[in-house]
Amino acid sequence: MEQKNIKNLKNRKFTAYAAILCALALAVAIPVNLLASRLNIIWDLTPAKMYRLSESTTSYLDTVEEEVDFYFLMDMDMLATDNSSMALYYTLRQYSEYDCINFVDFNPNDEPAILEEINPDGKLQLSIGDIVIRCGENVKRIPGNDMYTTKYNVNEAGEASLEAMYFEGENRISGAIEAVVTGRTSKLYFVTGHGEKTIDNDYKTFHANLTNRNYGTAELNLTTAPAVPDDAAIVILAAPKSDLTDDEAKKLNDYLDKGGNVSFLMSPNDDDVVYKNIEAIMESFGIGMDYDIVYEASPNLYVGDNYTFRVSMVASDSDYSAHLTDELIEMTNNGYVAFMRNTRSFYRFTSPKDTTLQIESLMQTIESTDEMGNSIFTAIGQAYGGNATEDIEGYALDLAMYAMSPARNDAKVLVFGNAEFIDDQSLKEDYMIIPVDLMLSTITWMYNSNLDLDMGIASKEKDYDFMRLNSESAAVGTVVLFVVVPVFVGLIGLGVWLKRRYS
Repeated sequence: MEQKNIKNLKNRKFTAYAAILCALALAVAIPVNLLASRLNIIWDLTPAKMYRLSESTTSYLDTVEEEVDFYFLMDMDMLATDNSSMALYYTLRQYSEYDCINFVDFNPNDEPAILEEINPDGKLQLSIGDIVIRCGENVKRIPGNDMYTTKYNVNEAGEASLEAMYFEGENRISGAIEAVVTGRTSKLYFVTGHGEKTIDNDYKTFHANLTNRNYGTAELNLTTAPAVPDDAAIVILAAPKSDLTDDEAKKLNDYLDKGGNVSFLMSPNDDDVVYKNIEAIMESFGIGMDYDIVYEASPNLYVGDNYTFRVSMVASDSDYSAHLTDELIEMTNNGYVAFMRNTRSFYRFTSPKDTTLQIESLMQTIESTDEMGNSIFTAIGQAYGGNATEDIEGYALDLAMYAMSPARNDAKVLVFGNAEFIDDQSLKEDYMIIPVDLMLSTITWMYNSNLDLDMGIASKEKDYDFMRLNSESAAVGTVVLFVVVPVFVGLIGLGVWLKRRYS
């Protein structure tokens, strides 16, 4: 009896010790967590340091002396409730702590005045979750959907499950801050001096699209400029009425030799103008230009008049292709119809000097059928201006092409047979959406503006564990192994403890 009382006394003593230790643990943990919360301390035990700014960012922000306005188009309290966005939430909190950062989070639907203040001309097509970084007159927009990229696992049944998520927001945000502080931006230069279309008179809406994609724009007079500026991402010639001079062509070729990018938007011109120097640049990239204006003879393929007609996006057929038309072909398969109007045609130059050229067609006239069901091409390149003497017919006509020259530091050239399809009037027409999207895709291919927002900060990976079960029996076995067995072992342990407790 006395021995039993001693055991009970020991049990009560151990129980009391355990209770005291638990109370001490709580007494320490609660104030420590409250202190961490009050001091804004972040406990980040993830391998990728998902919730801490990298040393690259902190070191850079410590050197910034200018004031940077940082607008987040969402209430931070809303973001804090989304478990999948914790990396972004804590990242934004840490940016907001720096003296150089004037951080403002707001819901654009509730506070339109702030939205108007940061986007007065509407050029930034902002939506909830976007970020706007501003320093002085320099502005960068970061779309909210650029914060993360995801990787999915697809099983044999074609079902997709989230495998990993990569947080890329820090690299984008720090890059945008550095870009607006330094004033660094890559520009699209529109050549002037030959009767071309201009940003202010013809391309105001297109200019807004470019601004929204973080491109700057400027005009370039190759007669007076000593060279193409170093910050030129792309040089655009939009419907020139006359040819380049020899000196202008040399400056453009010098720019291409350095890996430059040139877009020729060559609307038909009924004057007797021969674009000798422009053609020479195109031909050095394996592309020839016709002096024509294309019309469609089949009533099934044109609308309004013969010069506004359906076209097809050309699928990529080579290993080196940029695949610029893949998404647009999918759009046409889903019911969208692509049109072009008042355009000239081009062709693949038969014997270019540069044998390393990579040349692709992007847009062509459509194949039709005759009364017997035979395939025919009814679009005709009508002789028009220049030195044209004969119509072109009997095969698919190329209306847009691109080429890249590895021998010239991957210089790129794009040709479109029309410059009006991206002007303010055409952008109001729904049926021009696919050629416009194609043009925007070629700009990204030539120079991706995201490069301007790259600080070299690695993506931070958040893994999602998954288990593939190939049968019902495997699922049952897994449940037994990981649920039933631990519960059973726990019950045995509880029984042993109770038996010892009351023995």
